[in-house]
Amino acid sequence: MKIFLTGASGFVGSHLIQSLIAAGHEIVGHYRSPSLLMINPQNHLKVWSGDLNNIQGLSNRLQDIDSVIHCAAEMRLWDSEKSLLETNVLMTKNILEAARQAGVKQFIYMSDASVAKSPLSQNLNVSESRALPSLKQFPYSHSKFQAEHLVLDAGDEQLHTISLRPASIWGKGDLVDQSLGKASNQNKFGWFDQGDYLFSTCYIQNLCEAVKKALLSQTNKESFFISDGAPIQFRKWMTMRLNAGQYKVPTLSISRSLARPLARFTENGWKYLPLHGDPPLIREMVHLMAHPFSVSIQKAQDQLAYAPIFDIEAGMLEIEKNTS
Repeated sequence: MKIFLTGASGFVGSHLIQSLIAAGHEIVGHYRSPSLLMINPQNHLKVWSGDLNNIQGLSNRLQDIDSVIHCAAEMRLWDSEKSLLETNVLMTKNILEAARQAGVKQFIYMSDASVAKSPLSQNLNVSESRALPSLKQFPYSHSKFQAEHLVLDAGDEQLHTISLRPASIWGKGDLVDQSLGKASNQNKFGWFDQGDYLFSTCYIQNLCEAVKKALLSQTNKESFFISDGAPIQFRKWMTMRLNAGQYKVPTLSISRSLARPLARFTENGWKYLPLHGDPPLIREMVHLMAHPFSVSIQKAQDQLAYAPIFDIEAGMLEIEKNTS
């Protein structure tokens, strides 16, 4: 297949390129700057650095493309409402329109399992049949919810749309390598309630497998949770991940009941005082990481024939092999 991939230089996109090329697909990767290219262009990889918000220009580039995989996203959780709206919501709308004008047959959106995480009820073994909660107080999750709604609503006989909702994605180059590992080494990362709660995760190679299955599907206007299968205790998983990356494992823990008011306090400090950088704790981070959250992959198994190809232990070994 001929695939157009946004977010090609990101953590998910860079792994997807290698996986999709290995599967025999032809990729056009969108890079904001050619300097971000991690591998040399080749017969199965072409580079495009045009404006994703230029509907006509993008539509021209999407001629003869079979499927668009949209991974590009704003990920910042703090003080980013404007960029979250512009990148995660409005840009998704523009890419959808360009794909439709170009006659693209399939649009796969990389959503986030957090769109279904309710701040008011239990979040264990959540399925796609669950009504999505209001997340306006959490700008990142809300932006992903809005974008997913646009994608699924756009599906019709001409353009089939799929939304993948991976649980916490991990692997070499993930959030641990980008920031949490360094924070842990500096004693700036710790547990909530000792990390003693169930949590769903998604190894990057399992997500790549799910994407390859979605590419073969005729499913339309459907969302799918993707994970490593059975949930794991958060502290066990994160300890394994920190060890695999040779980072310090924290011992500090704070009560979950104190985390949210503490996060509000630090947010106010950074909002009203001339403090540098991002606050060490914010409410959306507490929402995403401090509470039990597990998802069911039964629908993905039934409709996409998805099954995790790596268990957590095998994924950790892969990270260790690639950590100097």
